[in-house]
Amino acid sequence: MKKVIAFIFTLLCVANAWAQDSDAKALIGRLSEQMRSMENYEVSFAVKSGDQKIKGYYAVSGEKYYISIGDAEVFCDGGARYEVNAQNKEVTVDAVDTKSHNILTNPTRAFDFIDGEFNFTTVGTENGITTVKLTSTAENAALGVIFVALDAATAQPRSLTYDVDGAQIIIEIASIDELTGMVDISMFTFDKNNYRGYEIVDFR
Repeated sequence: MKKVIAFIFTLLCVANAWAQDSDAKALIGRLSEQMRSMENYEVSFAVKSGDQKIKGYYAVSGEKYYISIGDAEVFCDGGARYEVNAQNKEVTVDAVDTKSHNILTNPTRAFDFIDGEFNFTTVGTENGITTVKLTSTAENAALGVIFVALDAATAQPRSLTYDVDGAQIIIEIASIDELTGMVDISMFTFDKNNYRGYEIVDFR
């Protein structure tokens, strides 16, 4: 009898875990669909690391994007990424990492969590905010662990937490707004004439 009870308890635990994972997957799916439906949009956010908190902004148009964090800027024309360091007067050029889901390196996929790349687990819900843990599958282990806090009713993101070798970087999402009308694509293009005197380091 004890073995039967233990077996039933195990089945209930597995069923409960499956339900949580199913709910987490559905919530993340809603988030991803919402973001994919907007071809052009802008996001205001803040980066928290330790005691530091820096405000940031980015805009996306298809595969193109522009990021501003403090006095640093990033331009991406869809093929190359130009990272401008005003303090060092240096521009680093590199190819776009299309597999990255990090909001600071490839914001076009920051909320595009495709099934098969991650396993989804509900961490908990508090005050209407559900936190989902995304763990990379074995094939994509380099993507690491991401925690996404979402509004349980609307699936709108409230924060992203990247766990990198035990250190956490938190991205607080202040707002996400769709860009309507004609989008000025020049904002995504690096113009070296605006950065005269800067050293350009090209890793492509």
